[in-house]
Amino acid sequence: MNLRPFCGVFLLLASSATIWAEQTARPAPPLATIELTCVDANATGYGTFQSHNQKLVANRRGIFMTHIRTRNEAYTAQQWRLSWSHDGGKSFETLYEATNATNPPVLETDADDNLYLIRPDFVDGNAYLYRFHAAADFREPIITKVPNGAAGKYCMAIDLPRKQLYFFPHNNTFHRLDFDGKLLSSITFMTNGQHADLQYPHLCLDAGGTLHAAWTTVKHNIYLYWDIHYLRSPDGGISWQTMNGKPVTPPFAADDTGPTDRITLDDEFEVHTWLESFFVRGGKGHFLYLAQTTPPRQHYMRYDVTSGVRELDIQPDFKGQNLALRGLDGFFATNTAQKDAPIYALSRDANSNRLACLASDDNGAHWHDYAVSSPVGNPYAIGGCRQITRDGWIIGSFTDQSTGAGVVDSGAKVYFFRLRSNP
Repeated sequence: MNLRPFCGVFLLLASSATIWAEQTARPAPPLATIELTCVDANATGYGTFQSHNQKLVANRRGIFMTHIRTRNEAYTAQQWRLSWSHDGGKSFETLYEATNATNPPVLETDADDNLYLIRPDFVDGNAYLYRFHAAADFREPIITKVPNGAAGKYCMAIDLPRKQLYFFPHNNTFHRLDFDGKLLSSITFMTNGQHADLQYPHLCLDAGGTLHAAWTTVKHNIYLYWDIHYLRSPDGGISWQTMNGKPVTPPFAADDTGPTDRITLDDEFEVHTWLESFFVRGGKGHFLYLAQTTPPRQHYMRYDVTSGVRELDIQPDFKGQNLALRGLDGFFATNTAQKDAPIYALSRDANSNRLACLASDDNGAHWHDYAVSSPVGNPYAIGGCRQITRDGWIIGSFTDQSTGAGVVDSGAKVYFFRLRSNP
């Protein structure tokens, strides 16, 4: 389903142009600093693969992050770490380490500061939930198998009111678990579409308890990221619907031949389009993706997810007064408990080898320069925590691929970063 009525195109373009003119006329505020901490100076180039899922969380006990240290060519022996910082991210210690056929595990935390970690296993075809209890000082995790949960790309979301975890791998399945590790359901969520298959999945839960899913697809037998889609569940992953409330019954086609909401534009099928990040707050869906057209289009889109109307499309440049973002990876962060809290978008600086952050104080209508990091050789897989920490930090991680011989060989550097949010 394509949600772009023709009559709205010119108004949307005019609106985007007006917004760009307004925010470029606004004087640039002083920039905040994105602080960098090297967590691993000798890791694989895919150490923080990728920005579609969450590999960092913070709670009252500290900051926790995962990454891959080493990997083999066959993807059957990746050494991964769960690291713990007691000082706000200035330093990290290894809390848990193992070698499995996995990519970096995803992380969530609950109100009791317990950790929930899920990783796949490419050899046995399953995924595994690790529960690290705060009362046990996060030692000796309890491990639960998630049958048929293995895939190279996957994401997780936590539902505190329902005491559930949602796991969405790119093998067309969807899984629900409770906080005790009990598997509540596993379904075939999607099927391969006529044109493309599921690839990078995303999940987020809004303050009202609606679960939102989005994903990128890849064209059959060709390296081409085809399109981006959206769906929501009002009842904790049991039933699903489009933005305007039309029911969708799994399994459904993952691509544009299916019944879900398409985010990408009609003329972007033949170029790579890759969803970097999305989140939903107050009925508004925020999407960040790069279309590799000539010249490229860096999109920030905002949708009304109750009507399906695309309200904003800031492109081909997503910028503030002086800073512009452009990249294949990045993330949004906000204080989800505050309805009008600022939104932060963090990715690669379009004009420099460094990280950059834009901020919006009006739910995405206008954006301004916010922060930059010191120079980074080649920042890759820039991802972060959706929720700003209790003490006001935006936190994330990335891999500097400028060192090391390649993605399999060691020598790349994995970084944690943080920057202060506005009060």
